[in-house]
Amino acid sequence: MVENGDLVVSYLERLGIEYVFGVPGGSIEPLYNALARSERRGGPKAILARHETGAVFMADGYARATGKLGVVCSTSGPGATNMLTGVANAYADEIPLLVISGQPSIERFGLGAFQEGSCTGINTVAMFDSCTRYNTLVSHPVQLEAKLVQAISFAKSGQAGPVHLSVPLDIMKAKVKAPDTQRGMRAFINHDVLPSEEGEELVMTRLAAAKKVTLVIGQGCGRDMDNILAVAEARRWLLVTTPTAKGLVPGSHPLYRGVFGLGGHESARRALLEKSAEHVVVLGSALDEITTGGWDNKAILSSRLIHISDNPEHLCRSTMARLSVLGSPSTIFRKFSDRYGAVKKRNALTVSLDDRGFHNFIHYRDRDACLDMGGPVKPQSLFWNLSQWVPEGTHALMDTGNSFLWGVHYWQSKQDPQNRNKLMHIAMGFASMGWAIGAAIGMAFADPDTPVVCFTGDGSVLMSGQEITVAQEHGLNILFVILNDAHLGMIKHGQNLSGAESIANDLPQVDFAMMSRALGVKSYTVDSMECMAQLDVGKLFKKPGPCVLDVHVDAQQVPPMSNRVKVLSQSYGSKQSQNENAAVRKVS
Repeated sequence: MVENGDLVVSYLERLGIEYVFGVPGGSIEPLYNALARSERRGGPKAILARHETGAVFMADGYARATGKLGVVCSTSGPGATNMLTGVANAYADEIPLLVISGQPSIERFGLGAFQEGSCTGINTVAMFDSCTRYNTLVSHPVQLEAKLVQAISFAKSGQAGPVHLSVPLDIMKAKVKAPDTQRGMRAFINHDVLPSEEGEELVMTRLAAAKKVTLVIGQGCGRDMDNILAVAEARRWLLVTTPTAKGLVPGSHPLYRGVFGLGGHESARRALLEKSAEHVVVLGSALDEITTGGWDNKAILSSRLIHISDNPEHLCRSTMARLSVLGSPSTIFRKFSDRYGAVKKRNALTVSLDDRGFHNFIHYRDRDACLDMGGPVKPQSLFWNLSQWVPEGTHALMDTGNSFLWGVHYWQSKQDPQNRNKLMHIAMGFASMGWAIGAAIGMAFADPDTPVVCFTGDGSVLMSGQEITVAQEHGLNILFVILNDAHLGMIKHGQNLSGAESIANDLPQVDFAMMSRALGVKSYTVDSMECMAQLDVGKLFKKPGPCVLDVHVDAQQVPPMSNRVKVLSQSYGSKQSQNENAAVRKVS
């Protein structure tokens, strides 16, 4: 017989999960006891976050980096509610997480127990209903194993996302029969959604003779880009990525036309218009606001659309499409490649860069600013040059706000040819500020030998910067780059572009380098790109522990956010809308 806490940990061991992120408390103590026993025998290790939201962001980053289940736990009551923002963020981005919250003993429900979150108190379980794929209270000891397996299967399904188990103290402590370690887990995880034969054949027939096709690569293509690229190269089809899929196509690929959507490139939009594409084939994308350029019905949401995804919720957004097929994009393109011999017919293509390193066919908004080495630092130059200076294979995370807008437009991933893992990461679905700080830590835990750079804003650091001390505690080599302009930048520029009142966007001028040193973290103040060049960024990744760069950026530089302003302006009255749309056209 074993305690239920040990049963949970035994399943995590079988799944190869190395870390459980969280903040302990009385109601979740039996699980932490099990983790302590596990750690002594080399099993999953507990990582103490500074706040439960940060813990969820860390589990999110770990899941993105490994493809495994991210695991996070908290005590009852406020511990559970503190996790909600991170869980909602993971739900919007389809990140598989196992979320475990404690409860007081079930026999004490309704008696005013400390931090009670049951149906007879502040019902924390109900709060998770709308942001999880599976959500349940475990009310009997023997339920836990079955509900745990169910939760894992939902988290890793074709509709991936977080799942939540709320486990009372006495249930987690209870003794149960030891789990059968011979029971296979394969039935519950890592399965492709196979398309129907009819759907597969329709795609093949539509595309077999097509000459002008643009493929839109979504985040769901991350597991197998080789066959997609082989088909595109054999047929000379253009390639575009969504913001969340940037990095899946090499930035210098001659068929690549950039990112379509929020923060993207005009060249990508042109590649989707009718004169460039008789078919627009969207692969593994949810077709939300940020990936459709604010629901652009001329570029992507038209009758020329062929939409392929293994998530049926994605297909509900493409009712105007010529063809929608439920199935794994990689499976369909593997068969397409085999049938038409795409690998053998791949054309020898050379990189398409000019003498300054810019892609010949991608429209960047301000190339001259990318090469400005003065100060205050131009964000265009910061993202463009750092992407050249970081080591090959670096994971780059861009936080919500100006960071992800600049990153989507200007960052160039340095892809290791032997490693096709996605290297640029953003969380635009729910867009939680501070996500990148925690997620960078989770990624560094997942692979301590791979360099990680996290771009974040001063507003996000003031919300979640305390999590940097977790990186310091564990000696994780992460470069935190803080865009310090003493504003909530995206709010400030959005208000200006839309003609709204300029209000509540000022922040105090904070010395983040000094703050970091107070936390024991090495740091530098960067006033110009010349100063940045002198730091020798490559050497910073060879030193143990995190490093903070407090970068004083030019607050007057407007990020590429016209699509977002356009969507917001459409919510206002017609006269105001016309004025705001004119402002958007001017800045575009």
